[in-house]
Amino acid sequence: MENTAEQAVNTQRLPRRFKIRSSFGQARQARSRKNRPCDACRRRKTACVINVEPPCVFCRSRGLPCRALTEPKTPSRAGVPHTRTGAPEAVHSAASESASPSLSQDPVPAAVVHDGFVHPSSEPRTGSHPPGEPPAENVQSLEDTPARTAHSMGLASEQDPHFLSLFGSVLLSEQDEIDAKYVQVHPGGSGSDPDHHPPIHFLLLEDGFPAHTNQAMQEASDAIEALVSPHGPALVRLYFRHVHPAFAVVSKGRFLRQYHEDKKRLPASLRSAVYALACVFWARDETLPKPRPFEQHQLTDHAHASLRRELEAPNLYKLQACLLLMHIVPPDIDSVETPSLWMLAAQATACAQMIGLHQDPTEWCIPAWEKKLRKKLWWAVYVIDCWSAVCHGNPAHIATGTFNTRPPDMEDLRFDEDIPAELLYLVDDRDTAFRIPDGARFLEMVHIARDMRAVLDCSCQIGSTAQTRDSLVDVYDRLKEWRNLVPSCLAAEPFINNGSVHLSYYATQALLFRGLMYPVIRGSAATANSNFVQWLPKALDEFEAFTFFMETLTNDDLAGFWIRHSRSQLILCGNFLIYLFLLATEPRDIEAAYGLLESLHNSLQRLGDTKHLAARLLLRPTMLRINSFFAQATELITHARSVVRGSPTMLSA
Repeated sequence: MENTAEQAVNTQRLPRRFKIRSSFGQARQARSRKNRPCDACRRRKTACVINVEPPCVFCRSRGLPCRALTEPKTPSRAGVPHTRTGAPEAVHSAASESASPSLSQDPVPAAVVHDGFVHPSSEPRTGSHPPGEPPAENVQSLEDTPARTAHSMGLASEQDPHFLSLFGSVLLSEQDEIDAKYVQVHPGGSGSDPDHHPPIHFLLLEDGFPAHTNQAMQEASDAIEALVSPHGPALVRLYFRHVHPAFAVVSKGRFLRQYHEDKKRLPASLRSAVYALACVFWARDETLPKPRPFEQHQLTDHAHASLRRELEAPNLYKLQACLLLMHIVPPDIDSVETPSLWMLAAQATACAQMIGLHQDPTEWCIPAWEKKLRKKLWWAVYVIDCWSAVCHGNPAHIATGTFNTRPPDMEDLRFDEDIPAELLYLVDDRDTAFRIPDGARFLEMVHIARDMRAVLDCSCQIGSTAQTRDSLVDVYDRLKEWRNLVPSCLAAEPFINNGSVHLSYYATQALLFRGLMYPVIRGSAATANSNFVQWLPKALDEFEAFTFFMETLTNDDLAGFWIRHSRSQLILCGNFLIYLFLLATEPRDIEAAYGLLESLHNSLQRLGDTKHLAARLLLRPTMLRINSFFAQATELITHARSVVRGSPTMLSA
């Protein structure tokens, strides 16, 4: 009886235990029990913060499905274990997990994430994963985390990478919400190894723009679609028919999937760049009205206005826009490249470095598709940076030794090129699957740019050394057999889509021979053992192939897509022939150099009659230079000969 009375007294002293019935999906503060947390946060026993609607802050940062499928079970009072805090929420969590062992023991279900959308996977997760790839539960997407942007954290960033490995943390906003978190994609090598790679981290930052920025981007997006409507899908087809094969930087399948699902989720700058490059080929689609109802510059103006704001949160889509916007048809008043092209190359380089493309992702814990795309885009940036530097005679933005991203291979380029049935309406019948020549074309662009970069580095050095000359000779040895070794799919005529690759090779040859002949000073052409005399016969032989290439070009070839730098490459080749002719002293060399010039002049006159505007603008600067040479030939030849005979006047070649 006494024990019964004592138990009654103790029962009255216990705090009343009750369970708040709550539902999932409403806004939820960090310690609120008015609305249910999601299953992921319940299992982790962490705060579940939902600002307005799902996903919660944690699931959004990880790209997980944010949902509450497990019904809470209210334990009986007799079965409630006592804890130090007496919090029934913790007890309920433990009871739920014991009641659902599959949820507590299995990893969180996979999420199908693409183009910023997160969809729960219907397939069960297994413990297996592809060879060489990290387990799926360790993979962190840098690109497809909704409303988040991944910023590369280098050695000189705000926090030491080894410190971040020891003390992982997040950044909290004033409202105690997760504003950013550090994500490690590779643990690095051993600290005892002097050549080890440090840990690699990214700052996964929540996207947020001021209202006026969002409004400006929305206005640009609406204006772009208003200009092209209802012809957007037709322009997409034209882009992948005529532009993409020659300059394959857009992730084809990802772009088309997102365009099909919700095109306005694509950055306005990328949509506009695709439309703008495609509109050059408007006349190739007989179903489109004539004349074209808008101008290319209208689209590019909106694209640049939006891109300036979009780059506050750079990603792979926006980098693709940076690369494409460099290849707009130039103004018809230009005879040299404007400095804006050089500045746009700097913008693309900065964007690529900001999202960490200069670091090789092969061993990172990120999805395989991201590794392939990151490698391809880095080398596209590298090619553009090299040739933009040449256009303006400047050192490249990407310094030697500041990147370790491996060049792509054919399998990297094959990724995302095969189009599923539901997207076939957005491409031509010929563009539904990967083509080997497209991959080979990209790889050759990279190979030539790497050799050209070696020449560029020598040319931009202050002074010349024996080591510099040895480096140039090595490049000559690698390039001299290029025409014999180039894949047959790129060597065969016609040269449509392949013209830019060949022209980049000849421009590299022109720069290389100029470096090998350096210095061209008074009397060097008449000195038997000078660099100029040594290399002149080889240069004359090599550039017979260039003039033959120009002779075989047709108007159809010119009407294809040529990268913007082709103009400068053609100028380099034409100027080099003038250089050889004016400096040659032996009659046979003079005759050979003049024959090359005359052949180029005839080819330009023949091709200059093309009706294709972009083709005329490609040829125009070189035509002006060659025509000017022939108009002033007598005076220039007299001046050149006086220099060779020892006149005090220096020749500026």
